[in-house]
Formats: sequence, structure tokens, C-alpha cells
Amino acid sequence: MLKDIIDSVIAKFNAHGLNSVYSAFDALPVESKGNDIYSIVGVSEFESSTPIYSLSYIYLPFKTQIEIKITGSKNTSMASLYNYFDTYIQPVINDMADLNCSLKKISVKYDSNIQRLVLAINLSASGMSKFERGNL
Repeated sequence: MLKDIIDSVIAKFNAHGLNSVYSAFDALPVESKGNDIYSIVGVSEFESSTPIYSLSYIYLPFKTQIEIKITGSKNTSMASLYNYFDTYIQPVINDMADLNCSLKKISVKYDSNIQRLVLAINLSASGMSKFERGNL
């Protein structure tokens, strides 16, 4: 289910023309993600509620914290990362009506492991997954 949420967010970015978006579960090294700005989507918290049953489906309400990390090249400034967020990321977040998203936190930190600035965005999201009931 977590992979489905991450894949859904990545698909929304791809639909808006952003192709340098990766899952937190991929094992690609930083060098293979390119020298430009790229984003990584993950889930930091997940909580599901009591399932709702119908004759054909099971509906599972959930709440989650989606984490998007925007990483610039070695020479990218903090202002450039914020501009990238305003221009490319914020419109996608606004378009995530199916996940009922709201911006919870945004911060910039220097990641000494990869020697780059990283803009971290935390989104509070809720939604409902639908599963087909198997033959009983």
C-alpha cells in the first residue's frame, strides 16, 4: 500500500512533466540520478482505520505523511530550490485532490553525505484505498 501511494504521487509529478522523480525505495546511487535537480518521494508515517465492507469491495481509510525531498546539484542555491518548489512542486501538490493533501512542513538542510542542499517537504494526506473482495 505504501508503494501504491508513492507510485501515485510520482505519477502525478510525471503527468506535470517532471521526470526526475524517484521512489524512496529505489536503490539508484545519487550519481545516476543526474546532475540537475531531482526529487525523491517517500512515506514517513502511515495509519489505517477500520475497513468498510461492501458486497464487492473493501475500502480502507488511511492517513499518511508524504515526504518529498528535492535535491539540487552541488552548486544549487537555497533560492533556486525554493523557486523550483514554487514553480514545479507546489502546482502538483495543489492537484492532489484525491489524496486530500496539505503542506505540513518545509525545510532546507545540507546533506553532508552527498554534499548538496536538500529541500524537504512534508505533506499530511488522507484517502481511501479500494480492494476487490475475493471469492469467499
